[in-house]
Amino acid sequence: MAVEKAVVKGRVGLGVLLVWCVFIVWPSWRTESFAEYKEPAVSERTSGVDLYSYMGASSCSNSDCHGSSTARNKFRIGQNEYYIWAQKDKHAKAYEVLTSADAKIIARNLKIAKPEESARCLACHAVPASPDRQGSLYDITDSVSCEACHGPAEKWLDPHIRPGFDPQRGASLGMYNTKDLVKRAEKCLECHAGTGGKEVTHELIGAGHPRLTFEIDAYAYAMPPHWRPPQERKDREWLGARVWAIGQAAAFRNEIRRLMASRRVDSGLWPDFAHLDCFACHHAVVDRLRGITEQEKTEQGWRRKEYAGTPGRLVWNSSSYVVFRHVVKLAAAEEGKQLEQLLRVFHEGPAGKESSRESLQATLSKLSALSDRVVSPVARYTFTKQSVMSLMNSISGDGHRLAASGFLAAEQAVLALASLYDTYFETAGAMPSSQAIKDTIDALHKAIQRGSAFDPIEFEATMGRLHELLSKA
Repeated sequence: MAVEKAVVKGRVGLGVLLVWCVFIVWPSWRTESFAEYKEPAVSERTSGVDLYSYMGASSCSNSDCHGSSTARNKFRIGQNEYYIWAQKDKHAKAYEVLTSADAKIIARNLKIAKPEESARCLACHAVPASPDRQGSLYDITDSVSCEACHGPAEKWLDPHIRPGFDPQRGASLGMYNTKDLVKRAEKCLECHAGTGGKEVTHELIGAGHPRLTFEIDAYAYAMPPHWRPPQERKDREWLGARVWAIGQAAAFRNEIRRLMASRRVDSGLWPDFAHLDCFACHHAVVDRLRGITEQEKTEQGWRRKEYAGTPGRLVWNSSSYVVFRHVVKLAAAEEGKQLEQLLRVFHEGPAGKESSRESLQATLSKLSALSDRVVSPVARYTFTKQSVMSLMNSISGDGHRLAASGFLAAEQAVLALASLYDTYFETAGAMPSSQAIKDTIDALHKAIQRGSAFDPIEFEATMGRLHELLSKA
């Protein structure tokens, strides 16, 4: 069973993670291209947590705390969390990436002297803290360390190891509640999709920074996890499906919020181009005069694209929605209908040909409110063997729309199918034709290795084969 799991989730997760971990994220500075990031003044901070100090990863590294080289069973934790992070987790190398040759080229393109000293880069490649918030063991070269996710430890470092410590009280001490799956997804999204000043914009991508892709369940598996699964059976069952679905809901909400913020910053109708479908413009163009092979035809995106509006218009990157919509149908059907209607209107908006600035803003505002509302029912939804199988069936049966939506949507679909398959296997065991289903998901994974090589015809056909297998399972 362990081998089967590793083939699907391990390969799919790691395949995309290789890009994801090379440059974890690079924040934006769209309003002042060459101005250094400044931490907000104390008077501008909105939370008392922002006043706490960072104690450094070494404060967690004692072998009697989290630094054991092997797992122990004395406490609920394994006590080897720091060791796993330091030895196996790419987050521990995030600062080091800034000293690489590729990082220096990107920095040169952006007129940054030293990326490893730039607050813009350190915002997500490390845990930046002003001098007055640096504990005695704080070290910027610790990369994305414990406190990046768990919060500045000044007030909770000592209390959290005491008997009777109430994790609920931890929030008031600066500890971030990663056990809350919605909050966990939101924390990951801060850098892995972008929030506030941490945006990977079209400018950054143009300078060489990889675009961002987010799928929390597959990526968490590939970190690898330094935490243990929940003790209660009810909390363990279908956990991967719940994490995946909540991550999708949080990612969609984050995308709509970022879209609104992007337009406000630019003071125009268009959002930053990073919100658009890369491959709607960057598709292969073949010289027709020299003769085109059938293979070359499959590489021309315009032959397969089904345009909701005018060809050549700006196309929103809908990858945060086209797979998530299947979850909404299960967990919040009425909101799902409203989302479909609003997104049809929105698709005509970015080009500005049929929408005014005011009407587009009104549509985005409605989408934002709706994206807020769907998070809660998705987080509360109780997954079952039937619902997980239903999701796999509906996603695999949507191959034509996913292929027509392009590479980014296909990428999300494959990650979703791998996560759902693994969850089914972990909780319910092997399904009929399990090996064939796993092999087909593996084939789909190969189809999303490179956007420039994506073949929508082959992808749709493979999705069709998977759907047929799942329908008989």
